[in-house]
Amino acid sequence: MKRLCRTLLPLLALAAFEMPAHAQSAPGVVTASANLQPPPVIGGGVQNLDFGNLLPGAMGDVPPGPAGGGTSSAGWQFSSVRKGRTIIWSFTLPAVLTRGADALPVNWNNAGYGTACVSNGAGCIVSYTFNPAANGATWTVTIPNNTPGNSYDVMVYAGARTTVPSIPPGIYSAQVVLTMSYLN
Repeated sequence: MKRLCRTLLPLLALAAFEMPAHAQSAPGVVTASANLQPPPVIGGGVQNLDFGNLLPGAMGDVPPGPAGGGTSSAGWQFSSVRKGRTIIWSFTLPAVLTRGADALPVNWNNAGYGTACVSNGAGCIVSYTFNPAANGATWTVTIPNNTPGNSYDVMVYAGARTTVPSIPPGIYSAQVVLTMSYLN
C-alpha cells in the first residue's frame, strides 16, 4: 500500500498542476439574407369583349373602356400594385372568334385600342394608351416613387374590330388573356 501511495502521489500532484490545454479557433462566417417580395398582384378579368349583335358584312368596332351602348371591350383590374416596381403585362389575343369550324376574324392592331389607368382609389393618376397587338403584346409600366400613396389599382382595357364574313349566325367566342406580374 505504501508503495502504491508513493507511485500515485506524484502523479496526482502533476495532474493538479497541469496547464490547461488551449484549443485552436477559427472564425465561422455566414451571410444572413432575405429576399423580400412585394405582395402578389391580385386581380383578373372583369369585363368580356362583346361586339354586340352584328349582321353579315357589318363592321364591329369596340374601343377600349367601360361597357356601354350594347358593347364592351375586354377589361381587367389588378390590385395591390406597388410604386417603384415595374409591372409587366402581356396579352394572348385571339386572331379569330370561333363557333365550331367557323371563324370570325378579330383585329387588335390599332394604336388607340389599349388603355391602362393607374388609380390610387381617387381616380386615374397615371394613364396610358397603347396598341394591344404591338410590342409582341407585352407592356411594362413603372409607378414612380414620388406618386402619392403606396398601393394602386391598375385597370386595363383592350378594344378590337371585326368585319363579319359570310358565316352562319350564332355566338362566336375565344379567350382573351392578360397576364400581369412584377418585372423587378
